[in-house]
Amino acid sequence: MKNSLLILGCTLLFSVTSLFAQQPGPPPAPIPVEVMFGNNRTNFQLILNKPMDAKGKFSFFNVTNGAVDYHNKNEETEIVVVNSINYELGNNFKASAGAQWHFKLGLVPLLGVQYFKANPTWLLLVSPNICLLPTTNMEVVSLAEFKPSLSPKTRLYTRAQVLYNQVLDGGIHARSGYTFRAGISRQKFTYGIGMNFDYYGPFKAEKLNTGAFVRISL
Repeated sequence: MKNSLLILGCTLLFSVTSLFAQQPGPPPAPIPVEVMFGNNRTNFQLILNKPMDAKGKFSFFNVTNGAVDYHNKNEETEIVVVNSINYELGNNFKASAGAQWHFKLGLVPLLGVQYFKANPTWLLLVSPNICLLPTTNMEVVSLAEFKPSLSPKTRLYTRAQVLYNQVLDGGIHARSGYTFRAGISRQKFTYGIGMNFDYYGPFKAEKLNTGAFVRISL
């Protein structure tokens, strides 16, 4: 059932993308889609950032993360879909409002800000949010990429990504994760090795995953 939801979620995301495909405004950012085949499970990530108006003040932002083990166990299957409408504040800052669909918590309304800056070599994203349901949580997502050129057609690709979610009442750890990637990019394709360190609940139950990843920029 949850595997079907993962496929359905991805299909809906691409449907949403088509709604904005004809909108005038700044050139849209590439849509990176990544799959890592690890020693314990498969991880999936999609990031979408689409302008919604000619001036680029409003944009639609989505991050979809999924994971499933190789035995298709329901308790090991995850999908988290974050959708937000962002408003440009200036100096690379945006205000955001939206909702997260979480495989265990259901619908989680979000309010936050986002700092985003990118060039061909560097990318930096920092996004603190307040999760309003089912408890009030503080969640911070940070992502940094370093992609120096190695040749006219090849770049080194490295990424460090951090997620931290804490219940504000009592400061209880809810969820955290650390993602690392290192590989080579040629045109639209990137491939290499990756590691995921995931921690769940107040006792930080640990799930580790190491393997090979492939990424395409659509």
